[in-house]
Amino acid sequence: MRRILWSLISCCLLFTGAQCVPRGLAAADRYAAWVVYWDADRGLKESEEHLTGFSETVCFEAYYEENGEWFVPEESEQIMETYRERKLPICLSLVNDVQMDDGSIVQKSKDFLMQTLLTEAARSAHIAKIMQLVRTYRLDCLEIDYENLKNDTELWEGFTIFVYDLYRILNHNGIEMRVVLECRAPNYAELPEGPEYVCMCYNLYGYHSGPGPKADRLFLEAVGEDWKNVPGEVHMAFASGGFLWVGDKVRKAMTEQEAAAWLEENGATARRDPDSMALRAILNGEEKYTLWFADGVTLAFWRDTMREQGYHCFDLFRLGGNKAESLALFTGEGC
Repeated sequence: MRRILWSLISCCLLFTGAQCVPRGLAAADRYAAWVVYWDADRGLKESEEHLTGFSETVCFEAYYEENGEWFVPEESEQIMETYRERKLPICLSLVNDVQMDDGSIVQKSKDFLMQTLLTEAARSAHIAKIMQLVRTYRLDCLEIDYENLKNDTELWEGFTIFVYDLYRILNHNGIEMRVVLECRAPNYAELPEGPEYVCMCYNLYGYHSGPGPKADRLFLEAVGEDWKNVPGEVHMAFASGGFLWVGDKVRKAMTEQEAAAWLEENGATARRDPDSMALRAILNGEEKYTLWFADGVTLAFWRDTMREQGYHCFDLFRLGGNKAESLALFTGEGC
């Protein structure tokens, strides 16, 4: 009954444009989602179909060239132009991926962060380039998604100064700022007030491990506890879809729709894991295939787990390849 009441309250307040309020107070849920450039068409279609469910949509992504200049893929420009035509706010995610001169891409480059964040001069030059990006695309919001800091205390110190300085400039210019962080971030740094912080509540299992769900209750409860002292609005982000493993190696990432198609093609049946509410299927043949993925029931369970700890802002990575009923269940649409 409590969950039903929360869903009804959330639906009503979402339609009135309610914003997130500090944890511990009565609050309406607020939802955001990413549209990725490599699946722009499907992501834009889902975002249009669920405008009432997601109060904010982030274009993912822009990244960097080897010379330190930013680069925006054409598909990302398409996403932003579509939102401009829809008269919606433009938010762009800036990631520390680096495209090398030979065409290869270094994902989550720590070397790039070391070059741009460790000295005052480097940070100032880096922020100047970022502000050029903001002006060029007339952004309403900038998201910083710099990852792979791990437990490097010197790099975390430089990063927090960077966030503080960039936020002051963006705020002065009327631009909102979001900062996406790995779930262990509060253990390494005291984050400055100002931006909205987004916690990646996934990667419990993935490319780095054998088969398993992207999150489960114990993982989420630990993350929620770690983030209780982070200032301002905190968004808990979940990942839709899942992975297909062969043995202990990921064969491919799959959206929810792709996972459902794989099950049908192989005559396999997925069963729900009680600890994560994710779906799991095992197919034994010449090779052992294991599929784990999230549907709407999974996403709602993850959301409710964090809601019980006082969080009310929830983000989804990503739009594109989800079933409509799953997105509606996650956001409480159709109440």
